[in-house]
Amino acid sequence: MYKLFDLQRLSMENGPGLRTTLFFSGCPLRCAWCHNPEGLYYNPVLMYFPDRCIQCAACEHVCPVDAISYNPEVGPTIDRALCTNCGDCAAVCPTESLVMSAKTYSLEEIMHTVLRDRPFYDRSQGGVTFSGGEPLSQNMKNLEELMKAIKAERIDLSIDTSGHVPLANIQTAAKYADSFLYDFKHLDAEKHKEFIGSSNERILDNLIWLSNNGAVIHLRTPVIPGFNGSEEDLASMAEWIAENTNPSTISLLPYHRFGSDKFDRIGIPDKKRLFEPPTTEFMQKALEIYRSKGLQQTQIGGAILVSNVI
Repeated sequence: MYKLFDLQRLSMENGPGLRTTLFFSGCPLRCAWCHNPEGLYYNPVLMYFPDRCIQCAACEHVCPVDAISYNPEVGPTIDRALCTNCGDCAAVCPTESLVMSAKTYSLEEIMHTVLRDRPFYDRSQGGVTFSGGEPLSQNMKNLEELMKAIKAERIDLSIDTSGHVPLANIQTAAKYADSFLYDFKHLDAEKHKEFIGSSNERILDNLIWLSNNGAVIHLRTPVIPGFNGSEEDLASMAEWIAENTNPSTISLLPYHRFGSDKFDRIGIPDKKRLFEPPTTEFMQKALEIYRSKGLQQTQIGGAILVSNVI
């Protein structure tokens, strides 16, 4: 069984062509700017959308641990210290104001959706992308079964990874993946640990292994002022990439705040950190810095263009 917090069809931002993207629940990192915090947890957590609430109070009556108190003025209040994320309240909510962050799918259910979209893959040179969360921090035996099933159908497979996983997991994925969408966020280990919760040593080592073993790599860097958005940071990162790897594409992704309200929905507003999005002018400067280091395959934005599409 596989826990997904989203299953997105006809995606154009998660690999070449049109993709079916599986967002696996659970991540070992804690990026300060995470735009999918509902995907941080390996088990489903309760999400609350107050704008959907019709104040029926059904949730209060079914909670087995009295974690929900209802006030007609403000709607339900969830005591996260008491909540066990059992999902009983979400099951009776008529408007999906309360929902669980992830759903469980069988291999057969996933493959049914994947095969429905095969005509779109064929026409666009697309396929399936594993994303997250962190797909390579899942149960690797189960994940390998899914990878085998996808490749048995001769469907293109991309793995979107932070790289913060054991090398053995990278090596297993490399047997099946046609490409990797690999996050490269910062070169400085201490700053990486401060903002992301972990050193970058394993990430860099795994990236070098993939490069040395012929993997097709699409490198992706979120550009975040206050974290890696100085010209010095970008120049050092570009130099390291040029010296140690050979990615097919490099995408500079401007930071945005689109996911900031999700921290409130899952009950951890204190973990939300907002940064200033980079200006268009600065993104252009970042592009120039990367290309000045010989990285002509660098672009702004995450779309990966393909040629000879029918």
